Amino acid sequence: MRAPPKDRRRRPARPSLAARIARHLVAAALLLVAVLALALSAWIAWTQHARAQRETQSAEQLAGAAGRWVDVGDARLHVQEWGRPTDPALLLTHGTGAWSGTWFGLPDALAAAGWRVVAVDLPPFGLSTTPDDGRTVDYSRAAQSRRLLALARTLGPDLTLVGHSFGAGPALEAAVAAAADSSGVSLRRLVLVDPALGLGPDGEPPQCEAGAQPGVLLASRSLRTTLVGATATWPGLTAPLLRQFVHRQDAVTDALLPAYRLPFARTAFSQRLGDWAAAFSQAACEPAESLRPERLTQWAAQGPPVALVWGEEDRITPLAQGRALQRWMPGATLAVLPGVGHIPHIESPEAFATALIGVLGPPR
Repeated sequence: MRAPPKDRRRRPARPSLAARIARHLVAAALLLVAVLALALSAWIAWTQHARAQRETQSAEQLAGAAGRWVDVGDARLHVQEWGRPTDPALLLTHGTGAWSGTWFGLPDALAAAGWRVVAVDLPPFGLSTTPDDGRTVDYSRAAQSRRLLALARTLGPDLTLVGHSFGAGPALEAAVAAAADSSGVSLRRLVLVDPALGLGPDGEPPQCEAGAQPGVLLASRSLRTTLVGATATWPGLTAPLLRQFVHRQDAVTDALLPAYRLPFARTAFSQRLGDWAAAFSQAACEPAESLRPERLTQWAAQGPPVALVWGEEDRITPLAQGRALQRWMPGATLAVLPGVGHIPHIESPEAFATALIGVLGPPR
């Protein structure tokens, strides 16, 4: 018998080793993406649950007997006070993520030097409240400065204003606006501490892009609330985030953290902070007088004395910005703190208090 004919059809070529490795790598990458997506979803779900459990108290409950509220029209500003009511008033405005409860020992040092110290919470930070009827809150520099001026009118004449970081923008804007006869506020001195004014690294004026809009993550209120709740108001990240702003890492101690975290328990705090973040992302396009070098030069020629206090190692607002402000405001003094970053009152409390009291001069 004849053997059956062989099957002459060509068998499929076996994939090369390189192709098999590439296929395995793609499968591993897809698996990793799926695992990361699952982990991220679990993290978001957990932080949303934790936020709902955490943000349950009103501003009044958190304040207790400390501080009081001042109605300024579109907000009730929470303020805390130190010193004798008859002493000259000194108003402190805080930086991003801070509030009137995070000045720590500074107000006591200033009060001992003869000042009536008033520390305010700028919305949405701390315990200041804004309408809850769904209206958009104005977080612009001009709006914050109007709130400061309304508060200042309740503190009497000859007010001294000290603004740190983010709070220095509204403080400077308020000082410029106070020069108008209708403001009803007389400033005896303005002190800006490591001011965050939106300048370039070497002090260049802000570059405004017309029609700027918040990014995708900030455009949706629910999405940005979730994002803030998983980062900025997540208690476990308070210390790492705070360390991004300082030069002396050891200055961020466990003893400081409860004060920074206290507002995290406010009802809808993450939502308010997300609203502010969306507005802040467009802040460079504000029509603020304090962003115009020529306006500052004109104002400084006839305004109150201006002092700048700067951490030499500040990487958030580099010292070059202070030099630029000195050029725009002739006559402004500049005190530089060696070995200090962006938050001098926690990095070198005694040296900063001494420097600040020095530039303030005698209270009377």
